[in-house]
Amino acid sequence: MSPLTLASTGDDTDAAEDAAAFLSTVESVRLVAWADRDDARVAVVFADAAGDRALRLVGEAAGAPGRPVLLVVGSIDEDTLWRAVSLGVTGVLLRDRLHPAQLVQAVWSALRGEPPMSPSLVFTLLDRMRAVQAQCARAAGLSPREVSVLRMLAEGMTTSEVAQRLNYLERTIKSVLHDVITRLGLRNRTQAVAYAIRSGVV
Repeated sequence: MSPLTLASTGDDTDAAEDAAAFLSTVESVRLVAWADRDDARVAVVFADAAGDRALRLVGEAAGAPGRPVLLVVGSIDEDTLWRAVSLGVTGVLLRDRLHPAQLVQAVWSALRGEPPMSPSLVFTLLDRMRAVQAQCARAAGLSPREVSVLRMLAEGMTTSEVAQRLNYLERTIKSVLHDVITRLGLRNRTQAVAYAIRSGVV
């Protein structure tokens, strides 16, 4: 098997050197200079504490369609994590106790379309996504129960299936849907689902 071509850099000189040393021990990886990242299958950015420079590097690397970009950090706050995801990062890994072989596994996961993420960061992202969805729902004039119903309908479920999933009577689901359609001046279920999608709640 030919080596995996990987471009790596850091948000400062020490981090860049650390990245090269970290990856040089892996035989299955061939490192290329960051300036030649267009020739790499994967880009990895190392940072002690992720900040604006690390995000700029992520943004640079994320410009190539189909090339995963991983961010390996000592620490990252919620806002920076959210910004990294918005910029197109494929996965974020905490450097603490990360072995080079684990990073290579994460790289292969990313290439398979399975975004690698440190478990604690997954929960942070989920909390943030729930908060954003709740904010969108409030702005859209939808209750949490209405959002749940519309989300399942958007997935292609029938009102009967939604009722079973939420442990409600089917007529309750139909009543919820009718209330949404009437309150928002919509015509039917399809318009209600489309409204929820446009509002960013599903």
